[in-house]
Amino acid sequence: MRILLAVALLSVGLATMVTNAQSGESPKLTDAQIFAIYDQVNGFDIETAELGAVKGHAQEVRQLAAMVLRDHSAVRQMTRDLAERLNVSYDVPEDDEAARAHAKVLADLRRLSGADFDRAYLAHEAQFHDTAINAVKTLLLPNVRSEAFKAQLNAVLPGFEHHLAETLATAKSLGYQ
Repeated sequence: MRILLAVALLSVGLATMVTNAQSGESPKLTDAQIFAIYDQVNGFDIETAELGAVKGHAQEVRQLAAMVLRDHSAVRQMTRDLAERLNVSYDVPEDDEAARAHAKVLADLRRLSGADFDRAYLAHEAQFHDTAINAVKTLLLPNVRSEAFKAQLNAVLPGFEHHLAETLATAKSLGYQ
């Protein structure tokens, strides 16, 4: 239960922005801010996937985590390379509310083992990807100004949707609803 609360806290910033965007109150974000958000979110999932690849009890969980780790690492590097090509400078917050919530998620996951870890990890990944997908669609894409960055977000979005589908399928196959 604490894991789900931490996931909710981690998602609250993006979820609030997504809700506002859906109601027509979309905040005006610069491309630098969007790069920072996107980099931070990918970094969070890289760290969580690193843990899942090692601590996962079921082979399916470890395989899922390895895929997520590989894909998000590549996306983060592509994003950093694009920002450099576009001469966009940004700073990823290291100690904001989202970073603190993410640190709590990692700490809570580290305390778990076996099937308890797998269940909590999969619940986190499902909520995380659902929130990130909604944020890309309703907040980031409508605000991004760079056509190259917009194209990259659109190109990567199906991969994030695939991660969500694979997470849900893995949870179902292991009997975690």
